Amino acid sequence: MTGCAVGGGLGHGAADRVVLTAIKAVHSAIFLAMLASILGLVASGVTGRRGPLVRVAALLVAGESAVFAANRGVCPLTPLAERYGATDGHVSDIFLPDAVARTIPFWSIPLVVTGIALHVRAWRSRQGGAA
Repeated sequence: MTGCAVGGGLGHGAADRVVLTAIKAVHSAIFLAMLASILGLVASGVTGRRGPLVRVAALLVAGESAVFAANRGVCPLTPLAERYGATDGHVSDIFLPDAVARTIPFWSIPLVVTGIALHVRAWRSRQGGAA
């Protein structure tokens, strides 16, 4: 089989490596946007800030969480990356050190929960409820 990207991958030739690099770049950009959104939700939850950026961050995180859950904990880009030559999409479909890539769910999920809890606490405080 040739490495022609039009052929759908699996040949792992030069064209497949280019496609895999593009997939990794897109996945890495999405990861950075999600990380910024998650950290923004935590920070805004700590400070009690609200506004359009907080809403955008919440929508991005909710959308990413829904996609991740709907795919049974697998990013839809992972099988695509594997198709174009990633040996293990869980750690090789993103430009991060393997040790970090493998642990993303273990630290990002608690950060999302923390951000939600902080915003709920701030909302309850504004409503005059218990903090």
